[in-house]
Amino acid sequence: MKVSNKEIAASINKTPSAISYLKKNNYEEFLILKLGVLCNKLNLDNEDLMAMYSLKQIELKRVAS
Repeated sequence: MKVSNKEIAASINKTPSAISYLKKNNYEEFLILKLGVLCNKLNLDNEDLMAMYSLKQIELKRVAS
């Protein structure tokens, strides 16, 4: 699923050009904002994210064994 700069900008009341600038100059912050918009689009909350993290950890342990 794609998240556009326009969607990120609308979610934090900034312009798409401000988001482009952020993407070039502070990519980590850009990714966090993008993740937030994506979670909102997918209706994911903290509990969902923690459950996914736990499943990933279980899978990593299984692969390492």
